[in-house]
Amino acid sequence: MVSQKKPFYQRFSGKIFSRFFGFEEGVDITNDVDVLVRRNVVIKNIIFISNMIYAVMLFILSLSQGGVTDWVITALAFPVTFTINQILKKLIHVDKTDKTKQSVAMYVAGFYMFFSSVLIYARLYQIEYYETAAYILIYYALVVISLYQDKRLLSSSFTTLLILLTAIHLIWTFNLQALAEGYTIVEFLPIFVDSEAFQDIVLRTILFMLFYFVVYAIVSMGQYMQEQRKQELVRRRQ
Repeated sequence: MVSQKKPFYQRFSGKIFSRFFGFEEGVDITNDVDVLVRRNVVIKNIIFISNMIYAVMLFILSLSQGGVTDWVITALAFPVTFTINQILKKLIHVDKTDKTKQSVAMYVAGFYMFFSSVLIYARLYQIEYYETAAYILIYYALVVISLYQDKRLLSSSFTTLLILLTAIHLIWTFNLQALAEGYTIVEFLPIFVDSEAFQDIVLRTILFMLFYFVVYAIVSMGQYMQEQRKQELVRRRQ
């Protein structure tokens, strides 16, 4: 059977995608450091795209709100985006043969992903129609971190995000301090447990944990398959 040649635009888009987002583009999968370097490069590109999306969200917010503070934050988003991208680029290319330095770049990228998503949520959660979209970015950050196929990084990121999410729910989303005003801790605790805010926090936490378990299972499976492929390639070369 003669294979049908793909149209030019499909081949061109495929090459572009492989160049910037292909995890195995020009990589020897038996070399752990090379694999980590390529993953750092791909995640750096994803972070750059994410920052552009964040900047667009802030720009739309500035147009709708029209406040001076909104425009200042939007204007600062672009140089911050460029700076973060340059820092990651330097960390990645400072020594492509040192696994420790590449691991540092991996953790910096992972930390920035969930830290930036939390900051965006802190900026948008009070605005109607924005809270849900901003909250989804926290899930998005966990998915991007999972692309490293590193269970330790994913676990530490999940723990940090869970702590941050709980603090966000108590301090920002439901403003626990305002709810507890005029009550002692003993008086407020049963009222809070019986409130819709507490039920919402519990539901959000359960959903986030469930999402993590699914992502962790996918990462575990991917990591196992990658190890099997590497061993098979080594056997073939031998």
